Amino acid sequence: MVVEEARGRAESADIEEIANGMATDLSYLQLSYQDIEDNDNSCQIYRVHQLVRQVDSFAFEPFVLSIGPYHHGSATLQFMQRNKWYCLDYILKMNCTKTLHDYLLAIGDIENQARACYSSGIELDSKSFRRMLLLDGCFILVYLNGMSGVKRITKVVPASSLKPDDRTVTGLTRQEENRSLDNTAPRRVDTTHKILGSVDVSQGSGKSTQLQEESFVQWYDTFLVVDLFLFENQIPFFVVKKIFEVLVGSGMDSVLSENVANYIEENLRYFTKAFGQYNKPKEFCHLLQLCHMHFKPSTPLEEGHHARPQFGGYFVNMVCRLFSIDRRDEQDEHNPWHNQQSNSLQAGQLIRWRRATQYHEAGIVFKRKEFDEQNAHSMLDITFNDGVLEIPCLPMDDRTGALFRNMIAFEQSCPQYGNCITAYVIFMSQLSSRPDDVTLLSRRGIIVHHLHSDKVVSAQFTRLTKGVVFDFTGDFYLKPICCRMEMYCQSRLHRWIAWLRHNHLRNPWLSLTLLAGLLVLFCTIAQTVLTVLSFRRQL
Repeated sequence: MVVEEARGRAESADIEEIANGMATDLSYLQLSYQDIEDNDNSCQIYRVHQLVRQVDSFAFEPFVLSIGPYHHGSATLQFMQRNKWYCLDYILKMNCTKTLHDYLLAIGDIENQARACYSSGIELDSKSFRRMLLLDGCFILVYLNGMSGVKRITKVVPASSLKPDDRTVTGLTRQEENRSLDNTAPRRVDTTHKILGSVDVSQGSGKSTQLQEESFVQWYDTFLVVDLFLFENQIPFFVVKKIFEVLVGSGMDSVLSENVANYIEENLRYFTKAFGQYNKPKEFCHLLQLCHMHFKPSTPLEEGHHARPQFGGYFVNMVCRLFSIDRRDEQDEHNPWHNQQSNSLQAGQLIRWRRATQYHEAGIVFKRKEFDEQNAHSMLDITFNDGVLEIPCLPMDDRTGALFRNMIAFEQSCPQYGNCITAYVIFMSQLSSRPDDVTLLSRRGIIVHHLHSDKVVSAQFTRLTKGVVFDFTGDFYLKPICCRMEMYCQSRLHRWIAWLRHNHLRNPWLSLTLLAGLLVLFCTIAQTVLTVLSFRRQL
């Protein structure tokens, strides 16, 4: 009996210990939820699932720069830490009235909020985490041109203590100190040379050494921009805002956001220009979300939008009625029956996705969509009217795949931001399923690449869609276009015309012969009709 009571007390003590530990973990989780609710942007930075990472691990791993806790301390990225210290030193010199203690105190105020933004547990302690946020935030602030237009602030010194040469707190004249500050400003190329100062780039000297150094700098700068858009390589942008607020005071967030948005747009100018001069994004979670906002379609597509019927359509209908051809299933998209069937496809039925060569055989014409550089546009602005599919130019290289993969990972992890990039990549991967599809799109100027072959481009598109979850029956911005393209392909009349054009009208001499034959046939019919009419008059 005594033994059972002792065993019961021991078990009760164990349960109490487990309950206390779980209560502590639960309170920490509740605190994290509260921090997420307090964050207006609901910023969440997830780790990429291991199954998705195995498809293309290099697409999610930084090459030269680590931002945030997920890749912090990586041995291959340590040489960039010196550049971050240069940026911190530059920030401190820009406002001599603020000390390092002021910035760390401000980072401490948002530490819990920043920790709540990361899905996986962060092993860094409070000191290391604050230090990482400050260094990474200063680097983003300086490198992304966030300091544009910011004037230097010096300490206020009483007039009675000023020396005749009007020296500042550093002992230099203001002209000398400003010149010194300009020389130490962390510019991209200059800072790279500082970092590579101890690296023996070349054994030669003179002009050849300078060319090799410039080539190495270009490599460095290219991969650094790619690393800034990796999903796992992010810090919440409110950290950068907090540093900027300590530097220049409150009320200047819009200036910082505009400067950073201009930098992002400059690096994405080959892909998109989705925003005008006065409507650039002001609020965003991190740099990848800002990049994602630039890729969204500039004009939303209307499901009921259809082009007006043209003279050619009326002529075809007249010919079909003349020869008693039943076109109940051959009507174009202007027919109410077609609209009803198209709506039924959009309502939930699966849409058949075809390759570019199959669409081409069905009579759909591929055309490169041109834009005016002065107007807002996006690479996702695809239109389909009167059998012509217009797609903006897509430059493909090794960086393009990594950029798309990380934006897809962002959409898969944060569905509240939509699925435009996922839908676009899946659509393009279906169009480019085989090398001959890529060849067709390349001839039309839609895909421009300098990779080894069209087969490599096709394989890259296929690899982009592996591990991606997408609801083909759900809502996505390309669904109306896909429905109308499928209805166009199901039309026998369109397939007949396409077959005639592809097989018999490619040769200009055959086209002239056919035209001459039609002219002779028309003249014969006209002569016959006139003969019959004249004969009836004689009667």
